[in-house]
Amino acid sequence: MKLGVVADEISRDFREAVRIGTQAGLWRYEVRFLKTGRAPLCDRRELLEVERIRDGENIEITALSPGLFKHTGDAAAFAHEIAEVFPRAVEWAVRWNLPALIVFGFQKPSATEENADMVSSANPPDQVIEWLSEVAAEATAARIKLLIEPEPICWADSGTATAHLIRRVGSQALGINYDPANVAWTLRRDAVDEFDVVAPLIGNVHVKDQLDAPLGSGSPKWVVPGEGMVDYCAHFASLQRINYVGPISLEPHMDGSLETVQKCKQAAEQFWDKASAELNCLN
Repeated sequence: MKLGVVADEISRDFREAVRIGTQAGLWRYEVRFLKTGRAPLCDRRELLEVERIRDGENIEITALSPGLFKHTGDAAAFAHEIAEVFPRAVEWAVRWNLPALIVFGFQKPSATEENADMVSSANPPDQVIEWLSEVAAEATAARIKLLIEPEPICWADSGTATAHLIRRVGSQALGINYDPANVAWTLRRDAVDEFDVVAPLIGNVHVKDQLDAPLGSGSPKWVVPGEGMVDYCAHFASLQRINYVGPISLEPHMDGSLETVQKCKQAAEQFWDKASAELNCLN
């Protein structure tokens, strides 16, 4: 299990995030927010410091999440991101030898974190497909993959919705950042039943958990994996059945303390081992 953590879930100070993360036994880090902003639209000196820490601490950078297309709902926003943010993100992904960028699937009109699960992603407009096709072509030219993270406010809000968008575009440059808790937020249920739909597209995994809540109840209450509604033993068993060996990153959405990180790490590892043991018994 290649377990890591989204660094700013601990601290936007990357050095502090690594200090706490390595104490917890984590040596793989996703880069998202730093002290001066979301990477790579932050102070270049911070990005260079990430490199120095990576090399000095012998850690691995597994992903870059620049926030592309999360709050993109019109042509002007798309034009800005594809012209200004995308090239800089690709530059750093290539520099750090990353195979992919984590991106999002364009904002649904009027969707916010409080109401997104009540805003349907059915019948996305043709413009969304056109934008995604353009993005895929740019990614192909840059020889990098884009992993779309299901997000409640976006047209790609569930695993199934994300897979359908990708298949409509038909590009090998697009995949999925598998995030069962984001999908559970959207659907207000654990959606392990959609795994077979997304399985061929999975290139990265996020792990967090939330308490059960009804549709329309706003943002979730985040908890340690195993204390909420997501059956990680089932999800991890599904990943093992397809021989997934890519990165898996904790994204707790909690307090970032060493104690919390350790609890999340231990829970994830226990579920992974339990899933493995159950699969071995079946075989």
